[in-house]
Amino acid sequence: MSNAEFRRWVCDACGYIYNEAEGDPDSGLAPGTRYEDIPDDWMCPLCGLSKSDLRLLPEVTQAPVARRAPLAKGGKCRGGDDYVVIVGAGVAGWSVAEAIREQDGEAPILLVSACEGISYPKPALSTAFAHGKSADDLIEIDAVAHAQQLGMEVRTETRVLKIDTAKKRLTTVKGGIQYGKLILALGAQQRELPLEGDAADSVLRVNDLMAYRKLRARLDQGARHVTILGAGLIGTEFAEDLSAGGFQVSVIDPTDYPLASLLPGSVGQQLRQRLQEKGVEWLFHRTLDRLEHNAGRLRATLSDGEAFETDLVISAAGLVANTALADKAGLAVNQGIATDALMRTSANDVYAIGDCAAVEGTVFAYIEPIRRQAQTIASGLRGEARPFDSHPPLVRVKTPSFPLTVCPPGNAEGISPVLSEGEPGRIDYYDGDRFAGFVLSDELAGTGASLYRTLVG
Repeated sequence: MSNAEFRRWVCDACGYIYNEAEGDPDSGLAPGTRYEDIPDDWMCPLCGLSKSDLRLLPEVTQAPVARRAPLAKGGKCRGGDDYVVIVGAGVAGWSVAEAIREQDGEAPILLVSACEGISYPKPALSTAFAHGKSADDLIEIDAVAHAQQLGMEVRTETRVLKIDTAKKRLTTVKGGIQYGKLILALGAQQRELPLEGDAADSVLRVNDLMAYRKLRARLDQGARHVTILGAGLIGTEFAEDLSAGGFQVSVIDPTDYPLASLLPGSVGQQLRQRLQEKGVEWLFHRTLDRLEHNAGRLRATLSDGEAFETDLVISAAGLVANTALADKAGLAVNQGIATDALMRTSANDVYAIGDCAAVEGTVFAYIEPIRRQAQTIASGLRGEARPFDSHPPLVRVKTPSFPLTVCPPGNAEGISPVLSEGEPGRIDYYDGDRFAGFVLSDELAGTGASLYRTLVG
């Protein structure tokens, strides 16, 4: 196998891509290490799943080139009646572009992005600091190169202002774009919390690579104490990452324990204790009310009146789907842009995918279901009905102090967690007699993928 034939493998649970040409030096895999030569005990550096859980990516560099050559950054492609136009260049946008090209080597595709369209593993944002990764270290490929691989066109730094579903036309800051099929991959944004004080606008919302770049700059400016708003998945992972990086960390949350919406109380309290032993300070049953500048630092005042000094505040208070553009266009919107199981919105020839899409009322905000949604849309464009299977996702919590793999039950109402006999570290969920989900911790966390396959088939 020549160097030109190096392959790429993706971890669908977290989006990590193992490139044989680059290897995984941090884990002892030198550049050029083939998949077959990866030791069986190797684990995904982002989520901890095993070699067997990686999926071979199609060799898109050799795929048939679309009828229009890809444009360089700043190109003026205006689309057309036969174009598939994708709005959004996050994981969802590029995933659906890849799925379409995998199934159809000739369909003209245009991706439109308000940002630079850089591809990177978003789950790595909350674990990058302890690994010594800068924002540039996380970049996998830029938009132009990615488009060239896929034989498609791209327009970056082009914000969409309006969708006219009757005329099948987008209005952007750089002119109009025509579409035949439209796919909205608009993502989500950090929830804004009510906050008073003259430093309220200094709170960082780290939800993309640009925000992570700002975070690294602020940390490098001498911050010693970091306050995190929210003890959900991202907040807890940031707490682990930053404490491992030598920072004092305080986490503010109105609930009882970390990951309260994902974990049963007994496991959540174990996670709380493990990170507390690492130096994380938990401030539960409270919210942040005021943030003020104070002699070069910040003064945080909580809802119970307690106040303390900090250097940096990060918001991790959950995500809200970006629906404004769709709502303005008259599309049905609830928790996200409403779609059916085929990812179709209420407008003809318009689809939605990822964090912005509410599939039959539910938003699936993890990497693995987004990949499956992309396959559903790609098949639909070819006239094949391949409904998205809304089974619960597999979630790997990236907290080395207390490794966790979780498959939450799809409908938790009336379902109680049951400690598995003879397996400390495993809790199962049953809906009647049906096995409906699980929580695995410590040494058992690495077995989550195989157990997940028994659950979803």
